[in-house]
Amino acid sequence: MSGPTPGAVLGLLSSQATYRAPLPTESFEGQTVIVTGANAGLGRDAVRHLVRLNASRVILAVRTISKGEEAQASIEQEYGRKGVMEVWQVDTSKFASVRAFAQRAQSLDRLDAVLLNAGMWPKSFDLAEGHEACVTINVISTFLLAMLLLPKMQETAKATQSIARISIVDSDLHKFAKLPAKKDKSIFEGLKKPVTDFDNRYNDTKLLVILYGRKMAAHLSKSAQPKVCLNFVNPGWCSSGLNVREGAAVAVAQRLLQRSQDEGGRMLVDAIALVPKVEDRHGQYINKMKIEKPASWVTSKEGEATAERVWSELNEILEKELA
Repeated sequence: MSGPTPGAVLGLLSSQATYRAPLPTESFEGQTVIVTGANAGLGRDAVRHLVRLNASRVILAVRTISKGEEAQASIEQEYGRKGVMEVWQVDTSKFASVRAFAQRAQSLDRLDAVLLNAGMWPKSFDLAEGHEACVTINVISTFLLAMLLLPKMQETAKATQSIARISIVDSDLHKFAKLPAKKDKSIFEGLKKPVTDFDNRYNDTKLLVILYGRKMAAHLSKSAQPKVCLNFVNPGWCSSGLNVREGAAVAVAQRLLQRSQDEGGRMLVDAIALVPKVEDRHGQYINKMKIEKPASWVTSKEGEATAERVWSELNEILEKELA
């Protein structure tokens, strides 16, 4: 990829200016859901809606327990539902923490849906687990946790004769990615090189999620195991505090184009809802609560070849952590 096309820019601006997300209405009664990055931003609002929609058990997966407990208390006060939420610690910059969290999740009696929302927008070049931190958190740990939680979700799907759901929070900014590391012999080794364009590094991670995630979904489809639907949801530019920029121009753009944090939470919850056509969402990019095509480059010959490389390289990294 070489950055955004004019169509991608216009499409993003139009979507931000005109779309307003409706309240999700599908019940989560009886279901257990994990939400990562649940103490603030879109994750917190997703938890709010899950509680509103009668989820039986919601695990707030957070890096800082005290912040998770503050979110829990606030939501309990808002909806008057105690005993529904639990705060569990996980630090997605550390593989051992991800493994420990997943091991704890095996004790759940069921796991119907997982919303992988934890992520970061880098402001500096830092390493975590030997990789650039944004790559570790947004990509490697995200799929490590998804893989580790799959057995419990497949067990739930079989026991309930239903479909378990995983949704990874992505972004239309994957269409703006350049992924210069694809020119290196190893993409993930290339991503370790110091960079100063941190915005594009974020975009690259969102493209990597699409490339690897589509391959993972295809492999899940070939499995004889109970069904787990994997999709990728774009909440759009929301007032979540993820990427704080200052200046008059940014302030005007925020006022005109940003969606509310609550709207973002609505779209995240819709992505893991057991909707009538949930199977159709498997392996798909969800935008504005419906299936849309990702960047056209993704399905191009070069995109498919790059996805094969990402699949192979990331599997090699994950296998070491899954062993």
